[in-house]
Amino acid sequence: MNKALFDPVAAHYDSWYDTELGSVSDQVERHLAQSMFKAPGPKVLEIGCGTGQYTSWLLQEGYEVTAIDISGEMMDLAQKKIAALQETTPQTKPVHWWHADITEILDQLETYDGIFSMTAFEFVPEPEKVLQKLFNHLKPGGCLLIGLIAGESAWSDYYEEAVRRKPDSVFARAALYTKEEISSWQIGAPAEIGECLFFPPNIQTAAEALLLEKKREGNPGFVVAKWTKG
Repeated sequence: MNKALFDPVAAHYDSWYDTELGSVSDQVERHLAQSMFKAPGPKVLEIGCGTGQYTSWLLQEGYEVTAIDISGEMMDLAQKKIAALQETTPQTKPVHWWHADITEILDQLETYDGIFSMTAFEFVPEPEKVLQKLFNHLKPGGCLLIGLIAGESAWSDYYEEAVRRKPDSVFARAALYTKEEISSWQIGAPAEIGECLFFPPNIQTAAEALLLEKKREGNPGFVVAKWTKG
């Protein structure tokens, strides 16, 4: 298994969501992804579950989740988060945890009603090829959805500057694609593209961010792509 980039930052990863910028960014990304992801059955594969931010939502939606992450440190935090959720909502289905690199287990996957991944494919080599193989693991009518930080945006500039300041940043290994590039990928069905994050990372308040989000001007900082199997 490749060295897990996010192991060293796992302990502080969720602190981003406690900031005003992190909270409002998560709000708009989550709204878009959750509105687009509609699996026709209960069986869902989550790639790059991280600390379980979306695993929790998938469980609460009634899905039976197989959660994969290359980072054992991130997955440990996700397991604790889900255990706490299941104590208060015991009717949720169990989560099947899989500590692995998705590129190394493609031939071991089952078939799923939905495949869901947020901010993971920036770090996956040759994402088009991996997504093509994942699409083959969808049941008829199933959907494959990914959320990505968008290239050629204020947010990609922000992360590029972060790498210049700190060359060992995890984002030094990230590839940020434009919505046009993502749309051109030949996955097995036409892509449905959603866009959000129309405010820059140097925004001062959440209220100002949401005002700019409504205007939807300029290039989006985040793209959600969905492919549905006929």
